[in-house]
Amino acid sequence: MKKTKRKIHTDAKGREYIKESYFAGGKRKVRKVFLMDGLPADEFYKQNATNIDHLIDEEYWLISNEEESFDCGGEPDKPEPDLWDEKCKDLPF
Repeated sequence: MKKTKRKIHTDAKGREYIKESYFAGGKRKVRKVFLMDGLPADEFYKQNATNIDHLIDEEYWLISNEEESFDCGGEPDKPEPDLWDEKCKDLPF
């Protein structure tokens, strides 16, 4: 079966949404699902959320490991060379 594309509507404030129907109490009801960049808000959030967003929303199971996370600090962390021997070379004892 071919999935039909839903029609995008615009409300009075200029926000885009699609209509999603559901049944409650034996009656058909319609709710608005607002869009961000053509995606429903929940999917947009899942694709673009960072570890900080997951931490704020208490979604700890979605936080990625340190190795997988994107480092915004510039240069990658490199271990500093051990210069202790060179510093202690001039000591008199």
